[in-house]
Amino acid sequence: MPNLPIIAICLVAILLTIIAARRIHLKKQAEQLTAKIRRIPSYESNRINEEQKFAISARNECFSVDIATDLETSFGNCYITFLQEKEFSRYYTDYYREADALVPQLKAFGIEPSEAIVKLIRDFKNIDKLVRLHNRQVIQNSLDRHKLFFDHCLKYPLDEQQRRSIVSEEDNCLVVSSAGSGKTSSIVGKVKYLIEIKKVDPTRILLISYTNKAAAELTERMGIEGLRGYTFHKLALDLIGQQTGNKPSICDNTDALFVKI
Repeated sequence: MPNLPIIAICLVAILLTIIAARRIHLKKQAEQLTAKIRRIPSYESNRINEEQKFAISARNECFSVDIATDLETSFGNCYITFLQEKEFSRYYTDYYREADALVPQLKAFGIEPSEAIVKLIRDFKNIDKLVRLHNRQVIQNSLDRHKLFFDHCLKYPLDEQQRRSIVSEEDNCLVVSSAGSGKTSSIVGKVKYLIEIKKVDPTRILLISYTNKAAAELTERMGIEGLRGYTFHKLALDLIGQQTGNKPSICDNTDALFVKI
């Protein structure tokens, strides 16, 4: 009959060997990942052409120090839009997933992950917070730098909320407010800000409103050549006319037509 203590000792020895081998393998994985993280190309260098990459490389800026630093370096004093934030996050997603999957295995075997791995995971989870802090500072810088413009671009100074909605460079900006509270003034201020501060060509700006009265008011208050307000219908008719050379005929008195029908 087999000697049970010897079998038990052998099994323990085998298990310890497996554990030791696994620890060695995990440590090697952690070292490789740490080296990989320290060699992540910066987000900025990944978006530019070869000549610019060479210039950045010459300044020893081709590798990301960490996510927070890379974000500030890549965007500088520019507003980060929702889509840009998502693109930036996607750039680091694979690195994060690899680190996040490895850390529980390391801890299960009593191995502490390196600071580079821990920081990557922490910063990745805080990208949205980092972006909010960055954008808050960018907006404040714009408000401070262009204070005189906002004080005098209309007949009266714009309030804080109006100014913040104007300097926001988000792809979409929703302003919710009651009647007579200054939404149209915000639009006028935004257009003047784009033309006078951002140097945008007025012909590249499209003003849309729901009613003829509101569209006419926008055109009048702007007073800028080449810039006018449209309703959705007027814009559509003009586009059809430009492309076909013939505008569709529209019934003038729809109420009477409905009554007759």
